[in-house]
Amino acid sequence: MAEKPREWKFSAHRVRIESADMAVAVFEGPITLDDVKRTSEVYAELFTILGPYYIVAEIGRSQIEAAGRRYLSENNKSEWFKGCVYVGADIVQKTFGKAISLAMLYTGKTSFDTTFVDTLADARTWVDQHRARQQRKAG
Repeated sequence: MAEKPREWKFSAHRVRIESADMAVAVFEGPITLDDVKRTSEVYAELFTILGPYYIVAEIGRSQIEAAGRRYLSENNKSEWFKGCVYVGADIVQKTFGKAISLAMLYTGKTSFDTTFVDTLADARTWVDQHRARQQRKAG
């Protein structure tokens, strides 16, 4: 049986599985529409591998085209995610990140939390805390 991929690379970007319910995406430089389409394919594949998962997206050294933002909001599915953590976002990226998440929530079947942090360590802490809150809610 073939081993499932644990890392995907495309353009200057990469996505890797870090745990049973978390993936980290690192975006460097411009994010084209083709990059966004590949990202959506990877996110969908991650859902088939992990089920609902946390996505930690390091975006501080990148910029996404308007067409890419629109594509993300229309094609990513809220049910794929337990939460979305953006790392290193500036004010413009925060605005677009929230807008993309809201659009996915309006068209999706489930809700998920979106947050913004400064470092990857902060992102991991947020995910750990969110997992603990979800476990307490579940009983």
